[in-house]
Amino acid sequence: MALTELKGRQLGAQKVVIERGPVRVFAQALLDNDPVYSSDAAPAPPTFPFVMPYWGSMGQGGAAGLPIENLRGKGRAILHGEQEFVFHDGRWPHVGDVLVGDGVISDVYEKEKSDGGKLEFYVTETTWKSESTGDPVVTTKFTLAINCKPGAAEPTPLS
Repeated sequence: MALTELKGRQLGAQKVVIERGPVRVFAQALLDNDPVYSSDAAPAPPTFPFVMPYWGSMGQGGAAGLPIENLRGKGRAILHGEQEFVFHDGRWPHVGDVLVGDGVISDVYEKEKSDGGKLEFYVTETTWKSESTGDPVVTTKFTLAINCKPGAAEPTPLS
């Protein structure tokens, strides 16, 4: 049974500074060698907000905010599900921006599979706002999927 008690859990605020090096390296990893990503005021590539919590968090906050240790277990494969980005008012993250993200686990659900197993889904949403203006810049939505084989261990209850 999916840990439905996680739905609505606040993940807390996290601050990130968008730096030129990570933006450039991320673009290169995507095989995008456009020189715009090397400039002092470079825009972030479209999917960069997914990695902001991992790369530039100033040591604050957690990456996905999900209790991964509780979701692991025999017969349970953790998979990257969907990701979605909503850019607000034509605003785009750029090098030098300082953003503050407030996250929430917005949904938890499961679906039965035809082989007798199930899929569990854990959805997080984070709205990143400009630290200086408070205006929303981008909202990220990430879905983590757990592929559970028939007879798989249940997730470990939260303590």
